[in-house]
This record gives sequence, C-alpha cells and structure tokens, in this order.
Amino acid sequence: MMARRILAAAAWLVGSAAILIAAAALLCPGGRCRLPQIDTSGLALVNGWRSNGLDTFFSAITWFGSLWVLFPLAALIAWTQSRRSGLRTSAFVPLSLLLASALAYMTKLVVERPRPDIFSAAIPLPGDWSFPSAHTMQVTAFLLAILFLSKDKCFISTATGAALIILVVGTSRLYLQVHFPTDVIFGFIAAIGCVMAARQLTVEQRNIS
Repeated sequence: MMARRILAAAAWLVGSAAILIAAAALLCPGGRCRLPQIDTSGLALVNGWRSNGLDTFFSAITWFGSLWVLFPLAALIAWTQSRRSGLRTSAFVPLSLLLASALAYMTKLVVERPRPDIFSAAIPLPGDWSFPSAHTMQVTAFLLAILFLSKDKCFISTATGAALIILVVGTSRLYLQVHFPTDVIFGFIAAIGCVMAARQLTVEQRNIS
C-alpha cells in the first residue's frame, strides 16, 4: 500500500515538473526567452494601476508568498496537527510547501528566464531567475494543503479566503513587475501537483473530510 502511494506521489511530482518543462519550452525555446502577448499585455495592464497606495499594499501583501513567512506558519500548523492526527499527517502542510519551493527553484536554475524589464519595478528585482513564480507556488501549496485539512463546516469560507489570498499574492508579483503572468499561471498549476504528492505521502484518506 505504501509503495503504491510513493509511486502516486512520484507521478504527481513528475507531472508538475513536466508542466513546467513544457511551458519553459514554449517560453524559452532553445534557451532564448520570448514574450508572448499575455505577458506584455498583462504587465502593461497592472502598470496602469500604479499609485503610491497600491505600491505599499502590494509590497506588503507579496510577503504572504515568501518562504520566510510561510514555513514558520507551516511548522506551527504541523505542531498543532500532530496533537490531533499524528506525526505523519502533521507533515502534510510543510511538505507541500517544501516540495513546491524546491521544484520552483530547481526550475529557475534550469530555465534561466530573465526578470521583466518592460516597466520599472516597484521593488528591487530579486537576484534569482523569473520562471516560475516561487511566491505563487509556495502560497498555493501552503493554502491548498490547509484546504484539504479543513472540515466541512468551514470549507467554503476557507476555500474563498485561500483563493483570494492566492489571487492577490499572484497579482502582487505582476504589479511589482518582478514576474510575468506566465510565471504566475504555470507556477499555480504546478503547485497543485506538489500538494497532491505530499498528500499521498502523509495524509490517510479517512483524515480528509
């Protein structure tokens, strides 16, 4: 049974990696990155929103996708969950987060897509590569894992809150001009597979309600 779950987890991770590799092949064929219309139009759109107030708001809210913020929260959730569901299930949230983060940064090193330079950035550009958005992958994995552990009575409110936070954090990466829309979109999709892989390795089906 455990061997089957390990194989299923590996399949989810391979699927996520395949999505990112396929997207990278389209965006940076032969190592020469190009800008599809969705990227140029998306960044132009959010650049039109620029204001001092939104600069402050998005500069603050983007930290909700940072590993420095999310990992301590994941560790706290794991500690709380271990008292109710056991050590294995308690690893679900932090493992989901770490798998997404590791896949994001490994892909960055392989693809080497430069950061946007169409418009001026609202914050200093990060020193790593652009594709995919690690902030988007991390916040998606973190909140989706929490959503899997939610109870029926609060599922709708939790799902709504999670979707809103993911949307705002993803938008912040575009507004700040540190990521392209395709970085965010494919990062979101790939994060789902990371969560499903972590679920196979940690959470028994009966514990998800």
